[in-house]
Amino acid sequence: MPTTSSFAPFLSRYVDALRYRDFVRIWLGSLGGQSAYWALIVARGMLVLEMTGSSALVGITTFAAMAPRFVVPPLAGYLADRFDRRNVLFGSYFFQMLTSGLLTGLAFADLLEIWQLIVLSLANGIFRTFQMSATQSLVPNLVAREHLLNALALNQLTLQGSRLVGPALVAPALLLVGPEAAFLVSTLFYVGSIVSISTIRTKSSGGLQRGASLRSSFSEALRYAWSHPQLRSLFIIIALHCSMTMAFESMLPVFARDELGEDKLGVTYLMMGTGGGAVVAIAAIAGLRDNVMRGRLLLVAGVISGASMFALALSENITTAILATAAMGGSQAAFMVVGGAMVQSLAPDEMRGRIAAINQINIGGTMAVVNLVNGFAADAIGAPNVLMILGASFVFVMAASLMAATLRGVYRGSITISPRPAPAAVANEPAKA
Repeated sequence: MPTTSSFAPFLSRYVDALRYRDFVRIWLGSLGGQSAYWALIVARGMLVLEMTGSSALVGITTFAAMAPRFVVPPLAGYLADRFDRRNVLFGSYFFQMLTSGLLTGLAFADLLEIWQLIVLSLANGIFRTFQMSATQSLVPNLVAREHLLNALALNQLTLQGSRLVGPALVAPALLLVGPEAAFLVSTLFYVGSIVSISTIRTKSSGGLQRGASLRSSFSEALRYAWSHPQLRSLFIIIALHCSMTMAFESMLPVFARDELGEDKLGVTYLMMGTGGGAVVAIAAIAGLRDNVMRGRLLLVAGVISGASMFALALSENITTAILATAAMGGSQAAFMVVGGAMVQSLAPDEMRGRIAAINQINIGGTMAVVNLVNGFAADAIGAPNVLMILGASFVFVMAASLMAATLRGVYRGSITISPRPAPAAVANEPAKA
């Protein structure tokens, strides 16, 4: 435990990245954008289930929002390494605001149909992919190297914590008005993100020059990632983690209705439980600097990610289900923060956007496909059975990963940091209190 005299420096380790003005701007923008996204996931899922009664159609709608992360990342990574990442990020938020605004208008006019929901979900997912690639490639240029893990943890806090913030803020709108009001709140979130991103001063782009082709530049990044044993192993274990433990959103509406008897806001509470657990976990590890502890945490968090799905599957009331989703959210967030920090540490700055794009495919692409499959599977064999099968599978994967020498080294903290030039952003004056 730190002494009284050392407590302030100890505590500052958890918020070091917030000393950088531009990081604060991107952090606030990400919080608004991610909250809007998860609010839309909840509101769209509830609306589709009310309109059709089909968990499969909820899965299709959720798949449409996530599927672009299978095909769009190469272009998103190319743009992030070719052009000013601030401009790419601003544009992505602007177009997400437009799609959410159109969804809101159609809903209030009572003109919204299922196919329109799916198409607008797809459009929103496309622009979110550009947002995430630009964010992941820009963040390391906004802070000093020694504060990178803290910055990535705080950025991951916006991604995971927004599962709490977004649904929580739209819950009153859903309860008192309906999904159309929740869509409006999401649109306002995007407006806030645009305002925040527009004030970023740091210019940042990768190593791509005019004339570089999309195909050859992305192939270069793929070859680098595949030839790097630690990056290759991390990408594989992250993809398996996302597909087996994090692709549950399409099952939550039918699970809340059929297993818990919660028709109205049950799915909102479950999503908030996931976000709440994530917030606690990320806050606990944001100041972690020891590589050995990071490696061990990756292993433990992976095991808990799988095991906690059993707890949700066996839950018989909303209280135990929320506790189970909190355990899921906390372990998933810890795994993704540590794994993401390792990937960013290994990625050269000149191809950081393209490496982030590969990771986007790993994360979002696999989640999209498995969410689609899970929606149909929940109708066929029941959501609890799907949760148990996936949870058991990933616990087995983590046990089997101990047989791989490269991953054993990762769990022991043996990560080779990729050299990169000091970012221009480091010269920024820390934000004044």
